[in-house]
Amino acid sequence: MEFVQLIRLILLLSAAVMVIFAIFVRMHRLLLTMLAVSCLLHYTSAEISRLLMDQGVTEEMHHIRFVAPPPIMKKSFDLAKRPEISEVQMEYLSSMTQPPAIREDLSSLSDISSMGADLLGAVSPTMQDFVGTYSGAKPTEMEFEAAEMVNLTEAATPVQEAVNLETELLSMGDLDTGRYKAIIVQDPEDKRNLKGFFNMTLVKYNFQDTNRDTYPMAIPNLIQYLNDYTNLRARIDGQKIELSDRGLFGAPFIYMTGYDAVVSLSDTEIANLGEYLRNGGFLFVDDIAPNVDAEGNVGGEVANSQRGLKGTAFDQQMRAVLRGALGSEAKFQRITKEHELFHAFYDFNDGPPLGGATGGNVTDLEGIEIRGRLAVVFSDLNLSWYWGERNVSGRERGLQFGVNLIAYALTQPGGIANISEYTSE
Repeated sequence: MEFVQLIRLILLLSAAVMVIFAIFVRMHRLLLTMLAVSCLLHYTSAEISRLLMDQGVTEEMHHIRFVAPPPIMKKSFDLAKRPEISEVQMEYLSSMTQPPAIREDLSSLSDISSMGADLLGAVSPTMQDFVGTYSGAKPTEMEFEAAEMVNLTEAATPVQEAVNLETELLSMGDLDTGRYKAIIVQDPEDKRNLKGFFNMTLVKYNFQDTNRDTYPMAIPNLIQYLNDYTNLRARIDGQKIELSDRGLFGAPFIYMTGYDAVVSLSDTEIANLGEYLRNGGFLFVDDIAPNVDAEGNVGGEVANSQRGLKGTAFDQQMRAVLRGALGSEAKFQRITKEHELFHAFYDFNDGPPLGGATGGNVTDLEGIEIRGRLAVVFSDLNLSWYWGERNVSGRERGLQFGVNLIAYALTQPGGIANISEYTSE
């Protein structure tokens, strides 16, 4: 195409030169001749251009290939045809769905040897090697007892007895793998029919003297009583922890005692205690007063003068710890005799046992509730005295109240050991 345009440009310039030349020489005839030649040349160049353009289009058309799309199927085809059942097959299927006819008079079947022979005759030879060959002997006698038919009404529709997974299928021994600190199954009709297991957790802290700030045999004796007189299985193996231990948050019941110890807890321990109590934990604090000798040393036979007193060293320190752990939620309230704690397992209509607090100024337990749940039981009554000493008056009632503390802590709603956390209701 560029070549054609170049020719046209040359012819146009040539015509212009001839016209200018004719004007200068004043030759009119020559001017007309030159115009005619110029027109002829322009027409010739236009025809040449058209022919060349048509040839290019023709060549381009020879390089175009059209492919027709595949036809669209308008009719759907079945991939498989349903098998047709013949009349003979339908008759056979009908006979299979009908129950076999039962003879009304079964006593007439006195000889069933042929029935047995027919049945065993239908057994394949391979099975006969195991079953053996029928002897053909006849039974001496067959008796049929008449059965009474009972028509069931809508009111007498049989109902299958539900299986209680909690009491029938749960094996507490299998569940006691160490993953849970306690699993308790309650009987709604009998408060003393508690089943399950419980791992007692003792809290130790700095500057605690085991022989002065605890009754060393208190918890072992209480656990023994719990195992002997209830369906709970309890233990304390390896359950002494500090409040800085993350295992604290899996313990449903923790127990702290003290006499004249310096309760030195870190900020982390105090914060952990608050978080533990807010998330379903239960703490029993007992301000103990062990027996002393004539010189006031622990381990004698004389009743301690600090028994049942409010405001002792341990009492003040633990109240401060709980206020630091719970803040404004640390509201100490008297636990009245009507509280469920006094009827959780055994009944204590007159309140807690006071044998370990004679001569003191305290007759009631105190507690701290968090969102309606009793989270702390605070005692100045020296209750652990019943558990740690064997030859004391009213010891069994003191042990029974210990059972109440544990039973209440494990069964109250919102507690860590609540059975609804492990089984669906």
